[in-house]
Amino acid sequence: MASRREEILDIARRQFAANGYQAASMRDLAEASGLMAGSLYSHFKSKTEMITDIVVRFYDTLLPRQAAVLEDPTENGAAKVARMIQEVFTVCAAHRLELTILHYDWTALSSIEEVMSRSSRTLDLWTIALRAGVADGSIDPEVDPVPMVRIITSSIHSLLDTKRYGHLPLAPEQESQLLAQLRRALLEGIVASPARPADTPGGARPARPT
Repeated sequence: MASRREEILDIARRQFAANGYQAASMRDLAEASGLMAGSLYSHFKSKTEMITDIVVRFYDTLLPRQAAVLEDPTENGAAKVARMIQEVFTVCAAHRLELTILHYDWTALSSIEEVMSRSSRTLDLWTIALRAGVADGSIDPEVDPVPMVRIITSSIHSLLDTKRYGHLPLAPEQESQLLAQLRRALLEGIVASPARPADTPGGARPARPT
Protein backbone atom coordinates (compact mmCIF):
# COMPACT_ATOMS: atom_id res chain seq x y z
CA MET A 1 0.00 0.00 0.00
CA ALA A 2 1.35 3.42 -0.99
CA SER A 3 2.40 5.74 1.80
CA ARG A 4 0.63 9.08 2.26
CA ARG A 5 3.71 10.82 0.86
CA GLU A 6 3.55 8.68 -2.28
CA GLU A 7 -0.15 9.38 -2.68
CA ILE A 8 0.51 13.12 -2.47
CA LEU A 9 3.33 12.84 -5.02
CA ASP A 10 1.04 11.02 -7.43
CA ILE A 11 -1.61 13.74 -7.10
CA ALA A 12 1.05 16.44 -7.58
CA ARG A 13 2.37 14.65 -10.67
CA ARG A 14 -1.07 14.72 -12.22
CA GLN A 15 -1.69 18.33 -11.23
CA PHE A 16 1.66 19.51 -12.61
CA ALA A 17 1.14 17.65 -15.89
CA ALA A 18 -2.43 18.89 -16.35
CA ASN A 19 -2.13 22.50 -15.18
CA GLY A 20 1.58 23.28 -15.15
CA TYR A 21 4.05 23.43 -12.30
CA GLN A 22 4.02 27.22 -12.12
CA ALA A 23 0.24 27.43 -11.93
CA ALA A 24 -0.18 24.91 -9.11
CA SER A 25 0.03 26.36 -5.60
CA MET A 26 0.68 24.45 -2.39
CA ARG A 27 -2.89 25.29 -1.38
CA ASP A 28 -4.19 23.75 -4.63
CA LEU A 29 -2.12 20.64 -4.04
CA ALA A 30 -3.29 20.40 -0.43
CA GLU A 31 -6.95 20.62 -1.48
CA ALA A 32 -6.45 18.01 -4.20
CA SER A 33 -4.85 15.75 -1.59
CA GLY A 34 -7.64 16.31 0.95
CA LEU A 35 -5.30 18.09 3.35
CA MET A 36 -5.02 21.44 5.05
CA ALA A 37 -2.11 23.48 3.68
CA GLY A 38 -0.26 23.14 6.97
CA SER A 39 -0.55 19.35 6.83
CA LEU A 40 0.94 19.27 3.34
CA TYR A 41 4.00 21.12 4.61
CA SER A 42 4.57 18.32 7.09
CA HIS A 43 5.21 16.02 4.10
CA PHE A 44 6.96 18.44 1.72
CA LYS A 45 8.71 21.72 2.40
CA SER A 46 7.87 23.19 -1.00
CA LYS A 47 6.69 22.61 -4.56
CA THR A 48 10.33 22.48 -5.54
CA GLU A 49 10.89 19.47 -3.30
CA MET A 50 7.89 17.74 -4.84
CA ILE A 51 8.80 18.38 -8.47
CA THR A 52 12.42 17.44 -7.83
CA ASP A 53 11.39 14.12 -6.33
CA ILE A 54 9.08 13.36 -9.25
CA VAL A 55 11.53 14.24 -12.01
CA VAL A 56 14.66 12.78 -10.39
CA ARG A 57 12.90 9.42 -10.02
CA PHE A 58 12.13 9.50 -13.73
CA TYR A 59 15.74 10.17 -14.66
CA ASP A 60 16.98 7.56 -12.19
CA THR A 61 14.89 5.02 -14.08
CA LEU A 62 15.98 6.25 -17.51
CA LEU A 63 19.73 6.72 -17.09
CA PRO A 64 20.65 3.14 -16.10
CA ARG A 65 18.78 1.83 -19.15
CA GLN A 66 20.79 4.13 -21.42
CA ALA A 67 24.07 3.30 -19.70
CA ALA A 68 23.44 -0.44 -20.08
CA VAL A 69 23.16 -0.01 -23.86
CA LEU A 70 26.58 1.63 -24.04
CA GLU A 71 28.17 -1.10 -21.95
CA ASP A 72 27.37 -3.84 -24.49
CA PRO A 73 30.66 -4.59 -26.31
CA THR A 74 29.00 -6.70 -29.02
CA GLU A 75 27.11 -3.87 -30.76
CA ASN A 76 28.37 -1.16 -33.07
CA GLY A 77 27.34 2.47 -32.65
CA ALA A 78 24.32 2.29 -34.96
CA ALA A 79 22.99 -0.73 -33.08
CA LYS A 80 23.49 1.09 -29.78
CA VAL A 81 21.55 4.09 -31.06
CA ALA A 82 18.75 1.81 -32.26
CA ARG A 83 18.54 0.09 -28.89
CA MET A 84 18.76 3.37 -27.02
CA ILE A 85 15.79 4.68 -29.00
CA GLN A 86 13.85 1.60 -27.92
CA GLU A 87 14.88 1.84 -24.26
CA VAL A 88 14.21 5.57 -23.93
CA PHE A 89 10.89 5.38 -25.77
CA THR A 90 9.78 2.51 -23.50
CA VAL A 91 10.67 4.38 -20.31
CA CYS A 92 9.08 7.62 -21.52
CA ALA A 93 5.91 5.83 -22.62
CA ALA A 94 5.56 4.49 -19.08
CA HIS A 95 6.13 7.98 -17.59
CA ARG A 96 4.11 10.28 -19.83
CA LEU A 97 3.17 12.62 -17.01
CA GLU A 98 6.82 13.19 -16.11
CA LEU A 99 7.62 13.73 -19.78
CA THR A 100 4.85 16.33 -20.03
CA ILE A 101 6.16 18.13 -16.94
CA LEU A 102 9.71 18.17 -18.29
CA HIS A 103 8.62 19.42 -21.69
CA TYR A 104 6.25 22.19 -20.65
CA ASP A 105 7.89 23.34 -17.40
CA TRP A 106 11.54 23.11 -18.40
CA THR A 107 12.17 26.82 -17.76
CA ALA A 108 11.42 26.33 -14.06
CA LEU A 109 13.02 22.89 -13.83
CA SER A 110 16.30 23.91 -15.43
CA SER A 111 17.18 25.92 -12.33
CA ILE A 112 17.13 22.78 -10.14
CA GLU A 113 20.63 21.29 -10.00
CA GLU A 114 19.51 17.68 -9.43
CA VAL A 115 17.30 17.89 -12.52
CA MET A 116 19.76 19.75 -14.72
CA SER A 117 22.65 17.38 -14.02
CA ARG A 118 20.56 14.35 -14.92
CA SER A 119 19.18 16.01 -18.04
CA SER A 120 22.72 16.76 -19.18
CA ARG A 121 23.73 13.17 -18.52
CA THR A 122 20.96 11.69 -20.64
CA LEU A 123 21.98 13.93 -23.55
CA ASP A 124 25.63 12.95 -23.05
CA LEU A 125 24.76 9.25 -23.31
CA TRP A 126 22.92 9.82 -26.58
CA THR A 127 25.93 11.75 -27.90
CA ILE A 128 28.36 9.00 -26.90
CA ALA A 129 26.32 6.39 -28.80
CA LEU A 130 26.13 8.53 -31.94
CA ARG A 131 29.83 9.39 -31.87
CA ALA A 132 30.66 5.71 -31.48
CA GLY A 133 28.68 5.00 -34.63
CA VAL A 134 30.43 7.73 -36.59
CA ALA A 135 33.81 6.47 -35.34
CA ASP A 136 33.20 2.81 -36.24
CA GLY A 137 31.64 3.62 -39.62
CA SER A 138 28.16 2.31 -38.86
CA ILE A 139 26.69 5.85 -38.91
CA ASP A 140 27.11 8.25 -41.80
CA PRO A 141 30.20 10.41 -41.12
CA GLU A 142 28.25 13.51 -42.14
CA VAL A 143 25.97 13.13 -39.12
CA ASP A 144 26.67 15.72 -36.41
CA PRO A 145 25.84 13.97 -33.11
CA VAL A 146 24.88 17.12 -31.17
CA PRO A 147 21.94 18.29 -33.32
CA MET A 148 21.02 14.66 -34.02
CA VAL A 149 20.44 14.18 -30.29
CA ARG A 150 17.91 17.03 -30.43
CA ILE A 151 16.18 15.46 -33.41
CA ILE A 152 15.90 12.04 -31.74
CA THR A 153 14.78 13.26 -28.33
CA SER A 154 12.30 15.76 -29.79
CA SER A 155 10.80 12.99 -31.93
CA ILE A 156 10.25 10.80 -28.87
CA HIS A 157 8.72 13.69 -26.95
CA SER A 158 6.41 14.54 -29.83
CA LEU A 159 5.09 11.00 -30.23
CA LEU A 160 4.27 10.78 -26.53
CA ASP A 161 3.03 14.36 -26.00
CA THR A 162 -0.27 14.24 -24.16
CA LYS A 163 -0.94 18.00 -24.35
CA ARG A 164 -0.26 19.38 -27.80
CA TYR A 165 -1.70 16.30 -29.48
CA GLY A 166 -4.35 15.59 -26.87
CA HIS A 167 -7.06 15.84 -29.53
CA LEU A 168 -5.29 13.09 -31.48
CA PRO A 169 -4.49 10.56 -28.76
CA LEU A 170 -2.36 7.52 -29.49
CA ALA A 171 -3.59 4.40 -27.75
CA PRO A 172 -1.11 2.43 -25.63
CA GLU A 173 -1.55 -0.59 -27.90
CA GLN A 174 -0.06 1.49 -30.73
CA GLU A 175 3.24 1.98 -28.92
CA SER A 176 5.09 -0.91 -30.54
CA GLN A 177 4.00 0.31 -33.98
CA LEU A 178 5.04 3.86 -33.15
CA LEU A 179 8.42 2.68 -31.93
CA ALA A 180 9.00 0.70 -35.12
CA GLN A 181 8.12 3.73 -37.26
CA LEU A 182 10.32 5.99 -35.18
CA ARG A 183 13.32 3.68 -35.43
CA ARG A 184 12.88 3.33 -39.17
CA ALA A 185 12.45 7.07 -39.76
CA LEU A 186 15.46 8.02 -37.66
CA LEU A 187 17.90 5.25 -38.47
CA GLU A 188 17.44 5.02 -42.23
CA GLY A 189 18.63 8.61 -42.42
CA ILE A 190 21.83 8.14 -40.42
CA VAL A 191 23.02 4.56 -40.92
CA ALA A 192 26.02 4.48 -43.23
CA SER A 193 25.51 3.37 -46.84
CA PRO A 194 27.85 0.93 -48.58
CA ALA A 195 30.86 2.57 -50.18
CA ARG A 196 29.90 4.32 -53.42
CA PRO A 197 31.31 2.65 -56.56
CA ALA A 198 33.67 4.93 -58.45
CA ASP A 199 31.58 4.68 -61.63
CA THR A 200 28.23 5.56 -60.01
CA PRO A 201 26.55 7.92 -62.54
CA GLY A 202 26.32 11.45 -61.29
CA GLY A 203 28.04 10.57 -58.05
CA ALA A 204 24.74 9.49 -56.53
CA ARG A 205 24.76 7.20 -53.54
CA PRO A 206 23.43 3.67 -53.98
CA ALA A 207 20.15 2.82 -52.31
CA ARG A 208 20.37 2.12 -48.61
CA PRO A 209 19.93 -1.49 -47.62
CA THR A 210 16.50 -2.40 -46.24
